Amino acid sequence: MKTRSEVEQAAHLLGEERWTVWMNCGVHDWRRLPETDSGEHYCPKCWTLWTSDGAILHVPDQPSANKR
Repeated sequence: MKTRSEVEQAAHLLGEERWTVWMNCGVHDWRRLPETDSGEHYCPKCWTLWTSDGAILHVPDQPSANKR
């Protein structure tokens, strides 16, 4: 079981690539995703976190090259 800090660190390590991974994940069913030791849910591919009641946390930033 991962900690919230480990999930946040993994997200940070993906850098700008995280946006692409997140976009390719599609719609998440956060209730079915693994939980951290403190009860948040996370996607082990794009490393997005959700609170225990489903609020999304730390959506990846869109790379500046993609912004219009």
